[in-house]
This record gives sequence, structure tokens and C-alpha cells, in this order.
Amino acid sequence: MTARILPALPGDPARIGPYRIVGRLGVGGMGTVHAALDASGQRLAVKVVHPSQSGDTEFRARFRREVALTSRVNGPCLVPVVAADCDAEQPWLATPYVPGPTLQHHIPAHGPLQDVMLHALAAGTAAALASVHAAGVIHRDIKPGNVILSPSGPRLLDFGIAHALDGTAVTRTGILTGTPGWTSPEQYRTGGVGPESDVFAWGALVAYAGTGRHPFDTGAPDTVAFRVMSQDPDLAGLPEDLARLVASALSKDPGDRPTAQSLSEECVGLLGHQSTLVLPPRDSAHPLVDVLVADRWKLPPTHADIWPVSSRPHGRARRYSLVAATAVGVLSIAAAAVYASTVREQQAPSAATPPTSASPSPSGPASSSTSASASASASASASAASSAPPASTGPTVVAVSTPTIVTPTAEPQPAYTRSDYAEPTLAEWSAARDAMTTSERGIATSINDDLKAFLRDEWGLPEGVQVTFNPEAQTMFLTAGPSATVWENGGDSTDLERSMMFTGCSLGNNKLRTDISWPYGRVVVIYRESMANPVVASYREVTNNMNCRV
Repeated sequence: MTARILPALPGDPARIGPYRIVGRLGVGGMGTVHAALDASGQRLAVKVVHPSQSGDTEFRARFRREVALTSRVNGPCLVPVVAADCDAEQPWLATPYVPGPTLQHHIPAHGPLQDVMLHALAAGTAAALASVHAAGVIHRDIKPGNVILSPSGPRLLDFGIAHALDGTAVTRTGILTGTPGWTSPEQYRTGGVGPESDVFAWGALVAYAGTGRHPFDTGAPDTVAFRVMSQDPDLAGLPEDLARLVASALSKDPGDRPTAQSLSEECVGLLGHQSTLVLPPRDSAHPLVDVLVADRWKLPPTHADIWPVSSRPHGRARRYSLVAATAVGVLSIAAAAVYASTVREQQAPSAATPPTSASPSPSGPASSSTSASASASASASASAASSAPPASTGPTVVAVSTPTIVTPTAEPQPAYTRSDYAEPTLAEWSAARDAMTTSERGIATSINDDLKAFLRDEWGLPEGVQVTFNPEAQTMFLTAGPSATVWENGGDSTDLERSMMFTGCSLGNNKLRTDISWPYGRVVVIYRESMANPVVASYREVTNNMNCRV
């Protein structure tokens, strides 16, 4: 969701339920979020489910269950559901509109949050999460894109994949919920989620807000998952008091993590120590966290949040607008043409006026003495011309020879420069990223096309090979597994790794020979015995024969 209101598109509804649609706020995985007004002019965000999902009976059951769950959640720093229709042709739900950028958009533009602002975000989001859990709901998608930095404090939103703590929500079998990088170790291992998974994501969220970096870095989903399950988080730069809480929230063992309620209490205490506000009593009608956060919450100014009066012109008014715009455009073009013609006539030299070689002074109009001197020179020239013998007709053209400067062209150098035979490491694999350039995407597609049938039929890996790239190491990585077929047949992964290596090395070597700009001359095969246990393949007989370094 974005705070900037976008125009409605052709085909967007004029109304959804009792609300008038005036624009768009964004498009997500579940549907489109429309900007809407109710009868009193109250601003709302109305999320409408994609048509492709509306006809899915299982999805409707899940949507209905989750609307019922999230409708009962209420607390500080939350965006409640105010209305919904689960039986509409396209199901929808409405929430109050919250202006402001998401944390995901704010950090790249303005840098990490600091001091009391960071403590306010930690306290607000922890209190919101505690309210979610107290209502018997798991959020399951805590991430920077789901935190709005509103003028009065952070707001946690988007319960699109939330479900009940008792596990009675309808979910798709075998689908890992959440966003890569904001997913807990136990979700990667077993797919299981609980309140502890939300706490883990909260820790990653606060670390990102305070440092501008993901605590487990970024890259291909598999490499991020590996770091989440096996490496310590990078919390350098976080204030010591928050770093202690975040480190406990990011514990690999769910049982070692604090509850959202205890995090909320500690964060509110930390924020209270930094605030000069006279705090209200505990039984005040205003929750303590809301008062604290609103008191110290200061954001840099952003764009004006202006909502259109209507979504778009309709009928006759729309036609008149188009006609008027066209007429203005035609008149503007005609006026420009007349003006250009007039300027050319004024600047064209008269036939009776001899051409002059004098150039205007770059500093502006000449002084009176300069003008007099120029007039005298012109008179003398005219006199000399009248007494001179007749010259040939037409202007005299003086040819000036300009020397040609030839810059020697350097011989193009290959992009691949490695000359060592160093063993590849899991750290290099962990730092690799997904394909970004056209060439990288092309070779990744070719590798998967060559191996598709073999991986699907022989190894039960229909998802294919993940091809990632580490430009600094000038290495291309091919990752596959884990394959249940390996263990069911009592074998090992030798044939799988060998096939991946032959394919990757063949295509990689061919690319290296034909494209001097190709920087990846090192092809490495990784087999995952499990998500947490990747293994670097090392078959020297294969790589030596193919001159493919591993």
C-alpha cells in the first residue's frame, strides 16, 4: 500500500459496497487496494480480491475465516477492519486509510530511524503484535512493507495471511507462508508457525529499521534461508538496549524468544525513559504506548496527500474534456508554428544588407564608442569596395582544414579475470544473488530447460535448479534439492550433482568463449541435503575434463 493516490484505471469499479472509489492505493498479491470515501467523506482503503481467486472455494473459505479473525483484533498501532463482504462476487474488506510511507519506502529515502524514533517504532509494533496475539491471532507476515509510518506513529497492517492460534484457519497445504528473509527458522524447517514466528520477524524488522540492513543480509531466497537457520544476525549499529531485545527475539530456538507482551512492556519502558512527557495513569482512556509514540514521533515532510474529488470523468463530461484538450493542443501547435515563422523572417538578412563578419559581443550590446567605430569601419569598407575592380559574384568561401585526432582504441579486455583455483565456499554461495541481467536470466533459463525433465522425472524436483550469481567471486552457482527420491532409492546425490555440473559447465564455458563481457568463469554446484545443510559438490574428474573450476 502507498500513501500516494493513483488514478483509477479503466475497468475499476465506481463503487464497492457503500463506498465510492476515487483512486488506487496499490496492488498486492491478494488483490487491488482502492482509495474510497464513505457517505460522510471518511477516507478508507478497500482491498478487493483478484478475480482469479474469487472463484476458488478454498480461498473464499480462508478469506472468510481470516476476516472474522482480524475483525476481532483491536489495540494500539493497528489498522482495524471496519467492514467486509466475503460473499460478494469479488470479496472485499475495508480499513481506515492511513497516510504515510511504509518502512520499506522510508529507509532507502531517509536512512535508518534513530534514537527515540527507533524506540517508538519498536514499542509501537511490539504493542500491536501483543494485541494481535492476545486476540488469538498470528500475523505471519511482519515485514517493512506492512508497517506504515503515519503522522502519529507506526501502524501494523495487512492480515491477509493471518490465522488463529488454535490452527483452525484454512490454509493451502504445502505452501510456506510469509516473505523470504522475514521468515523464522522453524517455518523454513517444518512450515510450522506460532506467535514465536511473529516475534522473530519483529526482531528482524527492528534491526532493519535501526541499521538499514537486513540482519541476515539479502540475496537469493535459499541463501537467505541458510543464513536465517545457521548464522548469527548482524546487529551492528543498533542501540545497546534494543540490540539485547532484538537478539533474544532472533533466537534460533522458538522457546528462547520472549513473548510479544514482554517485548512491548520492555520497549515501552525504554521509550518512557527517553520521553519528557508527563505520563498518564495506567487506567487512562488513552493507552500508554499511543501517548508515548505520538508525543515523540517526528517524520520528515513528505508529499502532500491530496485525494481526487472523483475517480475519473464519465459520459458527456469525459467527451467534452477530451475535445477541449484536443483543441488546446491544436491551437498550441498552430501558435508555435506562427511564432517560429515570424522569428525566422525577423532574423533573415535583407537582400540589400551586405553580410558582416563582425560577431556580437558575448557580454551584451556594444557601447556608443564601439558603435561609432564600427560605423566608421563600415564606411571605409564601402568606399574601398566601390573603387576596387569588380569581383566574382557570390560570397568568398574560405576553407579551413581541421586536423583529425585519432585516438587509439584499446583492445577489449575479458570481464572474467580470476586465475586462481581456490575452493568455493558456502560464504560465496550465501552472498550470491538472483539473475538480474538479460544474459544471466538467459543462461538460468537454458540450464533449467536442459535439466527440467531429468530433475522432475528422476529426482522429483519439479521446481528445477536455482541459478544464482556472485559477481565479486565471478562465480555462478547451481543449487538443487533436497530430493526425497535420493533417500527413497537408498542412493546418494552423485548422479544429480554430476548432471548439473555437466550442464552448467557446458553452457557456462560456451558463454565464456562467445561473450567477452561474461564475468562468470567459475561454475559451482550446491546440493541441499536440507534447507539448513547445503553441500558444495567437488568432482575433480568432471571439472578438469571440462575446464570448469569448482
